[in-house]
Amino acid sequence: MSWVDLVTNPQGLREIFPEGPPSLSGVSLYGLVVEREGPTLRLRLDLPAYPADPPARWLRAGFNTVQVELLFGGVSELRLVGISTEVIADLEIRAARGVSLEVRSAPMVVSALAASVTVSEVVAYVDGGREADR
Repeated sequence: MSWVDLVTNPQGLREIFPEGPPSLSGVSLYGLVVEREGPTLRLRLDLPAYPADPPARWLRAGFNTVQVELLFGGVSELRLVGISTEVIADLEIRAARGVSLEVRSAPMVVSALAASVTVSEVVAYVDGGREADR
């Protein structure tokens, strides 16, 4: 079972990445927000790879990076150790009493247990520090 199989709304990711679920190794973590409603945990991250056959509008715009926001709902456990402004991390999402999240990087480690995970946003943009894959 891949991490996308645990997402409540996997259709968008499956359309953008029909070749298989995008890797969560070497993601660039842009944001981590904890909200009391739910309670929820939002992770905003850049995926390390660009889709092989991106949507036509992404091609026309010259986008080279996919950013995903994951919303973990019904968070019952959360642990954060360390912090940094530049976090390249490996994420693991698996089934365990709901959904388990592990974020591992040299400066920061996050672990959480939630009832569910949802993709709340998928966008593409031009990252000037990255070479275009296409």
